[in-house]
Amino acid sequence: MTRLQEAPPPDRGIRGSAATAGVSYVRSVQEDRRSTSAWAEVPAASHACQAALLPDLRVVAVMPQVARAFLRRCRVSKPVAEFVVLAVSELVTNAVIHGEGEVIVQITVAGDVVRVSVTDHNPVPAALKEAGRDRESGRGIRLVDAISDAWESNGEETWCEFRDARAAA
Repeated sequence: MTRLQEAPPPDRGIRGSAATAGVSYVRSVQEDRRSTSAWAEVPAASHACQAALLPDLRVVAVMPQVARAFLRRCRVSKPVAEFVVLAVSELVTNAVIHGEGEVIVQITVAGDVVRVSVTDHNPVPAALKEAGRDRESGRGIRLVDAISDAWESNGEETWCEFRDARAAA
């Protein structure tokens, strides 16, 4: 896992989108080979993007843009990337609304698996809920369950995974 840096990133690409959203830092693991300890745990064909977010709904609108740019860079197929982007949006929204404290988002592409992990400091696991027809909220985790190949929540971390044959290329 990479360390987050406090300095704002330059205004371009994945980093530029994140900087305008109040994201403290986003980086591809592939970009930083200075930290050899981080590379010891990451397979050669893996890429990761991590962001630390303030618990503010304004960042929810930017994280899908960051995710989309990262997934495009990793050559994840467009149909799978769109599902991943939707899951990022839903999980980040859930963490900002129901979580506590800073929200950490990590997207990892390893071989043919794309994994999204969202962590906050709320020990209560995310759960599937039945939302009434007239309710505006309460469907996010159900949506993640429907579009992902696997998902789980242990309280502070909620993750989901997607399979993509082109991601390994």
